[in-house]
Amino acid sequence: MSNVRTPKQAVSLPRAAERASSPFDSISIDPAERRSAVETVIDTIERLILTKRLRPGDRLPSEFELTRTLATSRGSIREAIKILSSFGVLEIRRGDGTYVSESLSRRLFDHLLFQMILSDPDKRMLKELRELIEVGIVKLVLANAVDEDLHAVEREVDRMAAKVKEKDPEPKSLTELDLAFHRAVARATKNELIQRIYDFTLDLFAHSIEETHRNKRKGLNALRCHQKILQGLLARDEGGAEAAVRESIEQWAILS
Repeated sequence: MSNVRTPKQAVSLPRAAERASSPFDSISIDPAERRSAVETVIDTIERLILTKRLRPGDRLPSEFELTRTLATSRGSIREAIKILSSFGVLEIRRGDGTYVSESLSRRLFDHLLFQMILSDPDKRMLKELRELIEVGIVKLVLANAVDEDLHAVEREVDRMAAKVKEKDPEPKSLTELDLAFHRAVARATKNELIQRIYDFTLDLFAHSIEETHRNKRKGLNALRCHQKILQGLLARDEGGAEAAVRESIEQWAILS
């Protein structure tokens, strides 16, 4: 986050009589479930974050304290912190300490994106993923959006219409406008978590969306589908908007 905040005190690991206040206290690891020392440290920190015993902005104990509490080497602690930092879960502040990140990091989604790409999903799987997310988004837009949100979507449709009218518009430019439309629809859900997840999902589809704009129709299909989606949203017609979304995805599947 951009706001400057007074650093929070580290989560302490005090004397035995006081240790119940530490989130790392009473952590038990079943030897039968133990994997590598590094994975164990990662799992422990993630568990404390998921159970809200560690919160955004909290400072972790020192390496020495973590080594003692988790009964592992300093090398394992350092490697685990390095991995969680690369994912954006932790933030290392030189000369200050290691903190739980206060905002959702793009890096976390990048790692997941690469894993999804490497899994080489087929067209059917990708189509089903888009339908699941985008039909759900339409329902939330109709439940939560105000007129100004829909006008923002309308502006993106108008921008794309102007680009399509140009002589031989660049596929890359059309793709950028196409994605801007989808992001505007996602913002209209009024749900920041969904916006972030959908933004990540669009990165997965960006290349194939650009392929559709290399088709001779140069954006006409996408524009027509976007206009239908907009019409359904403006009319507060869930069935019409959902049908338009499904048609848009079908066109993408055919042309990409």
